[in-house]
Amino acid sequence: MKASLKKSKTDDIDVSTWLYGRRLPSPVMSASGTSGHGAELAGYFDLSAIGAVVVKSLSHFVHEGNPAPRVGVLPTGMINSVGLPGPGVRRWIDEYLPDLTRTGANVVVSVWGRTKADYVKAVEQLAPVSSQLMAVEINVSCPNTEKGGEMFGHDSKETAAIVKAVSQTCDLPIGVKLSPNTDRYVEVAGAALDAGAVALIASNTYLGQAHKRDSNQPMLGTSSGGGVSGQGILPLSLRIVRELNKAFPGCDIVGVGGVHSARDALAYLFEGASAVQVGTATFVDPRILYRISEDVKWLVKKQGAQSLKELLAKKSMPPSF
Repeated sequence: MKASLKKSKTDDIDVSTWLYGRRLPSPVMSASGTSGHGAELAGYFDLSAIGAVVVKSLSHFVHEGNPAPRVGVLPTGMINSVGLPGPGVRRWIDEYLPDLTRTGANVVVSVWGRTKADYVKAVEQLAPVSSQLMAVEINVSCPNTEKGGEMFGHDSKETAAIVKAVSQTCDLPIGVKLSPNTDRYVEVAGAALDAGAVALIASNTYLGQAHKRDSNQPMLGTSSGGGVSGQGILPLSLRIVRELNKAFPGCDIVGVGGVHSARDALAYLFEGASAVQVGTATFVDPRILYRISEDVKWLVKKQGAQSLKELLAKKSMPPSF
């Protein structure tokens, strides 16, 4: 009863936003890698009610991922070295996309590769279903095997080369998921935009290491560590969004990292993001994407505004509830 009453009180609040040239019903999106390859969350809420579903990164080949254990719990979130396991684009199209399309959700496909050619092959395989997709998100936080393992996202020229190659192959809008593990992310972002990207996703996980409790042994199956996510990284990613907005005013930016509440989401939006992605929090509450989206409406209404756009124009964060 409370849930339906709460919904009815905010039906007139407009929290839509624009991203990839499309009007989204909400600024809240899922983050790649945390809610599966398809409609896994559809049993918890209406996927069409959030901004978009960003599927787990896909390659043109089947990939098993890293050895277990792949995930560890931290006081501020989690650390993972899952290793981008996936069915490959063609199998994803056959086995996952139909159910996801039936939900009415906006769909963004994240792609990854070890070489530039890998990215091109992945988007080539997506071509037959491009009409069912909203955009392609290029995950450049992957080791470039052609250059000895350096991350693509740490090199502006390599990132630009991937974006250019993908843009020449794909007619979908392109977003680039940036790595925060370099001091060159503004330079990399600029190169990506010049090469044809229309959105910046800031950012991916932070490289870290963790030990098992009361042990000096690595928590994860890969001794090299993994990616840190969760509430503890919000201030770090928020700063990156602020710097990107300052460097590229008017550019579409998606803030990601540490979003667990509507106030976290609004923090990114006030710093210039067009939308936010929620990742680690979905492991705690699979309905969190919908809850945050609805709570954003409540905060808009509490501030006496009728729309998210009106609230952001006030330049004043509403009090919590």
